[in-house]
Amino acid sequence: MTTIYSCSSFSFPKSLDTISQDSILLPKKLDGGYIFSVADGVGGYNGGKEASNLAIKEISKLQHKVKPSDIDRIFNSIKDSISAFSENNEEYSSAATTLTFGYVSDEGLLIGHSGDCRLYIKEGSKLKQYTKDHTQHQILIDKGLFTARQLRKLQGGNVLTTAISSKVTLEFQSIFIKKEDLPIENNLLTIYLMSDGAHYYWEDRPRFSLNTLNNVNRFSASLMRRIESKGPHDDYSLIGLNIHFENESTISPDAH
Repeated sequence: MTTIYSCSSFSFPKSLDTISQDSILLPKKLDGGYIFSVADGVGGYNGGKEASNLAIKEISKLQHKVKPSDIDRIFNSIKDSISAFSENNEEYSSAATTLTFGYVSDEGLLIGHSGDCRLYIKEGSKLKQYTKDHTQHQILIDKGLFTARQLRKLQGGNVLTTAISSKVTLEFQSIFIKKEDLPIENNLLTIYLMSDGAHYYWEDRPRFSLNTLNNVNRFSASLMRRIESKGPHDDYSLIGLNIHFENESTISPDAH
């Protein structure tokens, strides 16, 4: 049995006089598990906020347990929804969004991902990134031409190679980690899902104390302070989760 032990979140625009292109779905109970998501509308074109809202709306409408075989259908359903919106509203013809979601249950963690939001899981004293950015910089890293550290200060890090849009070929990542392969510590799994405006400042100095990493409320407050003290460079959103997995040995057998 999985339950939410703790949850923390934030979602803010880059500045108070603008509208955030990010949309988030806080954990929603779904067939014995929980689904949660962050979408980041692509800036530079009209319709980023509308596209991210549509993506989150489609995720929130899911009614049953999400399986790996469902990921293709989910992403294509979102693409169809955004495409229909673009066709009916000419000024939003280039509306696009990124999307990352997780579904955690007794079986494990299923991740669907397109774009440059990131899902991290705490492993020991560090956070491990489980998603791969769909960006030009990631292509250079994959080819072994540069390291992430070398590319960090260069321009072009946020140039997406895919997004959910009527005008872009859909690419997505589907990842399933079985429960026995998850880094569950003291029956708790700690997950952080961030838009690029949030993980940019996490990666700037990817360390907090162990107590802060373990406590999603402390982590959320600490990262938000870091972002605001340095000055946001984009809209920034985060969902942090402590998921409790009941130890099977403590579950009482059915009485006969």
